[in-house]
Amino acid sequence: MAARAPIKPDALIWAREVSHVTVEELARALNVKPRRVTEFEGGDALPTFRQLTLMAAKLDRPLGFFFAPPPAAPDVPETADFRGRGDDELPADLAKEMRRAEQHRDAMLDLGGAPSRRITTGAIGWKSVAARAAALRQSLGLRDTFVPPESQNNQVFNFWRGLLEENGVLVFQTTGISLDTFRGLSVHHDELALIIVNGADSAAGRTFTLFHEVAHLISRTSGLCVLRESVDEEALANSFAANFLMPESAVRDHLSDTQEPMALAEQLARHFKVSPLAAAVRLRRLDLIDDDDLEAVRSASDENWQRARDAQKQKEGFVPPWRLRYRDLGPTYIGAVAQALEDRRVDWVDATYLLNARLPMVEQMLDEYYRTGGAE
Repeated sequence: MAARAPIKPDALIWAREVSHVTVEELARALNVKPRRVTEFEGGDALPTFRQLTLMAAKLDRPLGFFFAPPPAAPDVPETADFRGRGDDELPADLAKEMRRAEQHRDAMLDLGGAPSRRITTGAIGWKSVAARAAALRQSLGLRDTFVPPESQNNQVFNFWRGLLEENGVLVFQTTGISLDTFRGLSVHHDELALIIVNGADSAAGRTFTLFHEVAHLISRTSGLCVLRESVDEEALANSFAANFLMPESAVRDHLSDTQEPMALAEQLARHFKVSPLAAAVRLRRLDLIDDDDLEAVRSASDENWQRARDAQKQKEGFVPPWRLRYRDLGPTYIGAVAQALEDRRVDWVDATYLLNARLPMVEQMLDEYYRTGGAE
């Protein structure tokens, strides 16, 4: 007869609900009927240690968690849902990423202390959105004509990510979550605010999402977003991102005689190193194209991106898991862990927890950090 694990039923219920995992989903992970999970949660049965291991993996908790009373409060940060979908449940995989990001933020504060710089906050409205975007540029030391010198869109995103992290905003990416679920989310904190960007998006799309989320943080709010123009808060954040990345004076200086909306959007996108859709949003806000033009650019951009994604999937080879983890965590956070290791404030076991990876992957990420000098 298999040995049984004397778990606390309340701890199991708490972990499952906080992780947004249904009874049916957990039952599938344990290869049991949903009724069995209900018995575990009601204290009418105890799981085997094998089932406990599967339970811990599904709910992303250490084994010991289930033997103690549950915490008093959830550890998944709360965000306003700006996706315009009513009462849609937060997907379990996204809840896990949010919780881990919050843990990484706590670790970053422990390892590096509070950031010395932070972005200025205050309400953003339709009358103030341009001024707020200009104020952020000024606080970052950027002229209206400034465009990142990098040539590749991935490098451009990394430039903006690094600049924000220098100014008290910690940025992570995710792997394996559909763009239909979210494009970005923000979690406001007075010290070291968080942004999570969906790595499934194009690099140019991620750049726009980055500053869309910055708009929420400046307004001292948190948001879960797909950047829908039909949601007022989302349209306002889109306008802020467009104003920041493409200041009006710089846009007007680079207009040409062409009147074809897609060509005009692509021209501005090349100069400002954004997506054609982001450029079209900017043109619409300046009344240089109309709503039908914007939707035409949006439709063409979606089709082009889908073709690019399909072509990428058909390519041979794969990206090593450690490289995806490096991209998602970023050199700022990995560098903080590396410095703590050098200073012997943490050991290698701590590093596996802080980087959420086994030792061989930790070594690969740190090797990459030192090889590139902290670049992506």
